[in-house]
Amino acid sequence: MVDVGVSELRRSRDRLAKQGEAAEQAGENAVSGLLLFYAAECGLKAEVLRWVLRCEDTSALPGDLRTHNLRRLAKALNLQDPAPGPDPLRCHRHKSGTWIESHELHEAWRYGAELRADDQKAAVEALKSLVEDARKGS
Repeated sequence: MVDVGVSELRRSRDRLAKQGEAAEQAGENAVSGLLLFYAAECGLKAEVLRWVLRCEDTSALPGDLRTHNLRRLAKALNLQDPAPGPDPLRCHRHKSGTWIESHELHEAWRYGAELRADDQKAAVEALKSLVEDARKGS
C-alpha cells in the first residue's frame, strides 16, 4: 500500500465522489459504483486516522484497516449500518445469483462482473451515504 496523509485521502474522497456521481448521471453504473467505493474507502480511512488513531498518514493503519473492508472501517468509526436489514453493499451476480460480498464489490465492478440492477443501485446509495458520513467527520 502506498502511504498517504489524511488531507490527501480527503481530497481523493472528494474527487472520486464527484467523478462517481458524474458517471452515475451518464448511466455508467459499474464505473460509478467503483469510484464511489474508493471514495468511501478514502474518506473512511481519513477519518479513522484523524479521529480514532490520531495519526497523520496511512502507515499507522493496522492490518485489518489497510484493506478494502468498508464495513470494518465504518465500525472503527462507530457508524451505524447504512440501512436496516441485509448488507446493502452485498450484491447478487446477475446470472448465477451467487453473492458478491461487500469487501469484494470493488473487484466485481473493476473486472466487469454483471450484478443485479436493484442490488447495484442499493450499493451505490449505501456508498454515497458512507461518503457523506466520512465528510461529516472532516
